[in-house]
Amino acid sequence: MVLVESNFGDGMFTSLLRPVLAKRHPCMIDEVRHSTQKERRIIDTLEPVLMRHKLVMDPRVIEQDYRTASKYEQHMRMSKMLVYQLTRLTTERHSLRHDDRLDALAMAVGYWSEQMATDEQRGIEAQRDELMQQELDRFMQVAGQPRPNRRNWMGNLSAVR
Repeated sequence: MVLVESNFGDGMFTSLLRPVLAKRHPCMIDEVRHSTQKERRIIDTLEPVLMRHKLVMDPRVIEQDYRTASKYEQHMRMSKMLVYQLTRLTTERHSLRHDDRLDALAMAVGYWSEQMATDEQRGIEAQRDELMQQELDRFMQVAGQPRPNRRNWMGNLSAVR
């Protein structure tokens, strides 16, 4: 799955990327559009995950991030690194010189958070349906059985058959 931010170009980049991906790496491509302040959106997406200690990073990601940032000039290296961006983001507009890697992380976390919420809701519905079916099965077993003589609501003996 490739997520493309469509804010700039109104889908033009996705249109250009789709045939290239089809040849090189066939996969789904989807667009996301953001309308809120970038810093606030990134924080709102990442904060719940980070506060619950649910974000897991392979150490190789951090090592590769460091290696790829080292190709930039010295004065830009740190600001290009994901961990640097993550630890220095504030709600103030333009609080970071570069936020590209952090923005990509936030888009991925947002996508998976949405997918997991959908899966969780499906699981809840499936469990509810299973419990309802069990209850209906029990009811049908009891409803179909003749009951011993009992007093009805008027006090008379009756046999339910």
